Amino acid sequence: MADGEAGPQRLSVRIGVGTSPFASDGLADGSFWALIESLERTGYDSIWLSDTAHLGGVAPLPVLAAVAARTQRLKLGTNVLVLPPRNPVLLARELATVDALSGGRMLPAGGLGIDIPAELEAMGVLKEERTARLEESIGIIKALWTGEPVTMRGRFWSLTDATLSPTPRRSKLEFWLGGTAPAALRRIGRIADGWLASFIGPEEFGAKVDLIRATAAEHDRSIDEDHYGTTVFSAPAEGQICAQAAALLDRREGLARTDHVAVGVDATRELLQRFIAQGATKFVLIPLADDPVAWLEELWPEVVAPLEAEGVVRPGSPAPR
Repeated sequence: MADGEAGPQRLSVRIGVGTSPFASDGLADGSFWALIESLERTGYDSIWLSDTAHLGGVAPLPVLAAVAARTQRLKLGTNVLVLPPRNPVLLARELATVDALSGGRMLPAGGLGIDIPAELEAMGVLKEERTARLEESIGIIKALWTGEPVTMRGRFWSLTDATLSPTPRRSKLEFWLGGTAPAALRRIGRIADGWLASFIGPEEFGAKVDLIRATAAEHDRSIDEDHYGTTVFSAPAEGQICAQAAALLDRREGLARTDHVAVGVDATRELLQRFIAQGATKFVLIPLADDPVAWLEELWPEVVAPLEAEGVVRPGSPAPR
């Protein structure tokens, strides 16, 4: 083995579940809790809630806190939190609190959110400030999570000897970012701990992982090989993809639906395997089904459990600096 190279590395494939933005939130009729109980019992890795004010839906963090109280092992993810309108001090405390309540099961991921003028106006955020707000927020959140006093003067927020209590249960609570534009990928390489993609095909995913890795190396950083993930949609039959979902799933010009939406058990397995071959090991599986619980329970023994048990072995790669 050459100097500066690591040997083959075994990585864990983990598959969680995201709630569909096209269905009822399930709180009033209890279907959300039926889903949570099924995921906890079956063995799925995590539950992921979106932050889609423009589509409706629950506020993710209060609901994840409630999920923490009703589960023992299910990890709790955000897919993804819209960062620009949020106060980073309050958000750092909220995320650390859910992490503490859950015994260290919080998986925070954030992003810019969708550029919807009416939503930005309602939240008091100028379009041209979104990126700067996000980057300043990440710096503040990570600094506060260390437990040390933080003093800084930023463009949007200033802190003097600010401390956080509680701090995250883990010594290093990591923050992943979403996004697929080149600027977003370079940002991940500079300041994030992982990438959670969406609306992307396997081959494009692999190319963009390469850009993130290259950017991280340029900034004397490295991102763990198993910190690359994506959202994948899965339906038992084409007829169960509603018209609203179909319109959103086809919104990216040039992205074939079959590259991020699988119909049937075999197609779901094959799509996940294609992403794994391109560097993904973490997945948010969103069921597009009349009965999401039944569909996910069908996928577990046929697709999810075997892929997680198999894992993936990557060849040697440059060792972190």
